[in-house]
Amino acid sequence: MINHGTRGGYYAHRRLGKGDPDREPCDACRAAINEYVREYRAKNGLARNREKEKIRRKALAALRENHRREYDRLVEQFEADLLEAVV
Repeated sequence: MINHGTRGGYYAHRRLGKGDPDREPCDACRAAINEYVREYRAKNGLARNREKEKIRRKALAALRENHRREYDRLVEQFEADLLEAVV
């Protein structure tokens, strides 16, 4: 059951309609998530998101350097999966 007009309703739409473009979130649920995102950005600002993104990029670079073979294997696997999905 979906509680329409809420963030939870938005995520329920997404969960239930995964991979089905005809089951997009309703207008009320989209409005609720948009309002939440606006409030979140007003409260936390984009600078906070940028800082977190910098930290994630540094962590990924360190992981890539410390686990190069596994990283390369994963990249090859994801590329193959992508090509398989396209064909």
